[in-house]
Amino acid sequence: MNSPSRGCRLFGAQRSLHDLLGGGTVADVVLWRKEEVAGGLLATVVASWALFYCVPGYTLLSFVSQVLMILLTVLFVWAKAAQLLNRAPPPVPLMKISDKTTSEAAEIVGNFVNKVLQDFGNIALGKDSSLFYKVALVLLLTSIVGRLTDLITLVYTSAVIALTIPALLLKSDEHIARFLVIASTYVQECGRACEENKCKITKRISEKKKC
Repeated sequence: MNSPSRGCRLFGAQRSLHDLLGGGTVADVVLWRKEEVAGGLLATVVASWALFYCVPGYTLLSFVSQVLMILLTVLFVWAKAAQLLNRAPPPVPLMKISDKTTSEAAEIVGNFVNKVLQDFGNIALGKDSSLFYKVALVLLLTSIVGRLTDLITLVYTSAVIALTIPALLLKSDEHIARFLVIASTYVQECGRACEENKCKITKRISEKKKC
């Protein structure tokens, strides 16, 4: 992976790709700075997609239900056997969400919902035209994609893209930038050639009219 001082700035941008992705743990995972977590997530996404779509009649709900049923059965039998044999019970950790975590999660969700409602109000009242066009474009693209695939496949595909494309962009920054420069130069040359041909054609038409 490239050095933090240079490699994280995509195409010479002022902000690093890590900052554009929000920074923190999520950006570290998406950019494969935490390779074990990112690799595990990618393998889980691919394996779950293959399981639910390649095995007929197998759905996410049935899978989760069977896993929970097996887990609870094993723990229940283990606990009963431990009581009969005077052994230690299964090491089940105390699962509890703290009040602080609940408050923070509720605050994050509340701020997000309020932001969405505020943006909706600004669009409905015609206060933000640029936001309206952006949202309309996103909804249009979502509608088009929704006709081509289902929601679950879209979620799996989006997860795979999120775990692969940013890291590939960061790793191939110099090659992509070089290709974009070449492509831009070629487009500019084509534009100049078209402009020259247009001038020549216009000049010939003018000369024919004079004759």
